[in-house]
Amino acid sequence: MQAWSKISKMPAPAIKKLQDELLTKMLNEEMAVRHPYYRELFKENNINTADIKGVEDLNKLPFTEKKDIIAPDGDLLHPKKFVLEVPKEEDLKPKKKGFSLFGKKETGPDPADYSFFSLYFTAGRTAKPVPIEYTHYDLENLKEAGARAFDVLELTRDDTLINAFTYAPNAYFWQMFYSTTGIGSTALQTGGGKVLGMEKILKAMDSMEAPVLVTAPGYARLALHTLKHFGFSAANLERIVIGIDYSPLTAVDRLSKLMEAVGAKENRVHRMYFVSEAKSGWAECAPGFGYHTNPDHILVEIVDPESGEVLGEGERGEVVITHLDTRGTVLLRYRTGDIATGGITTEQCPNCKRTVPRIMGDIERCLLHLELQGKDGAVPFNANRLREMMFAREDVLLWYVEINRSNSEDNLRIVVKGTSGTDEDALLKALKHDLDAEFKVPLSVESSTLDAVANQIGMEKYITEQIIFDKRNS
Repeated sequence: MQAWSKISKMPAPAIKKLQDELLTKMLNEEMAVRHPYYRELFKENNINTADIKGVEDLNKLPFTEKKDIIAPDGDLLHPKKFVLEVPKEEDLKPKKKGFSLFGKKETGPDPADYSFFSLYFTAGRTAKPVPIEYTHYDLENLKEAGARAFDVLELTRDDTLINAFTYAPNAYFWQMFYSTTGIGSTALQTGGGKVLGMEKILKAMDSMEAPVLVTAPGYARLALHTLKHFGFSAANLERIVIGIDYSPLTAVDRLSKLMEAVGAKENRVHRMYFVSEAKSGWAECAPGFGYHTNPDHILVEIVDPESGEVLGEGERGEVVITHLDTRGTVLLRYRTGDIATGGITTEQCPNCKRTVPRIMGDIERCLLHLELQGKDGAVPFNANRLREMMFAREDVLLWYVEINRSNSEDNLRIVVKGTSGTDEDALLKALKHDLDAEFKVPLSVESSTLDAVANQIGMEKYITEQIIFDKRNS
């Protein structure tokens, strides 16, 4: 990866030229030579990577999907097919003779860049966790991506930070870890509710007078609502950075209002978008201005989720990534299953003036666009929209939904725990009215206790809360 000061201000045509060069280099010098899966794929499909002259030719290449990477039963080594092989000795070029003063030595690929360092995994929320192999080269890129995200967020070494992302072998926790250690800021890597627990996290935030809390959106909401219960203060809290889970702009607005209500010093909320397979996460400089990507590391396309056609700027579609500067696990045109509701733009950010491509809008999951069975046929159901609506409500603390089937017809059972002091009967009546108007399927709404709902969704057990339970086939 190159100098951020240069990349972040580079004009769009220059970024396009750089990506063309990086793509052709990655295809011809890495994937076609030492990538077991793509080398075989190119051969089977008579693909000559030399014909790919730049980004505009990417549509000549096939997509990669999660099912391609997941190890089939009995073949646990299958994901290794997506890992670049360590260069053989005969691949190394001899060093130039003479003094290095008169030119950089051309030694070919450095085997150390390809040597295994660490194994991280995808979150496994919608499929089996997929191992993503990192080398030292990738680790340095992860550190750089973290430094860039902190620059976009305007976080410095003077900011004391509570990292409440769940401790796991995953890029989101470790990028935040390396970001804080890289700039030398005071930070507590709590490991999230699964490790330290809510009370101790809030106690640390209070006693350390930390202005920054980093966590999943649902956990941030619960933290703010339980501050008073545990007897802690938010007087020093200035901002919350949310990521990992679905983080619509409604969540930003809700959390900002909550921060103000609990007496936070400031009420700034920022979003980050993490793609485990991209080996990095991207930050917004301010809500709604888009996730600022790293164009010298990852190439982002937006495609139609049905046809796979590459879409124009600003068009809603699926996020597809291609590695441009990685070792270890390398992916080509990987379909993330994430929908960017605002597509992508290469225009200069009007807020921070950076020129890198930005992923716009909210990020939805393709798999949460469901088709339910109604009395008169199929009925579309966007569970992303349900999550957005529930997060926006001031009277809902925790919730989950079950999708059930009865007499060949699907229905929704929504279980909620209202915020402290909420009239439960009024809440259930209002929710039923609003959800009936939005979703054209039979649904019921009922209340439950805090412990029952928290245990069901795994608030302090899983990486993020599990709130969609499809029980039609159980």
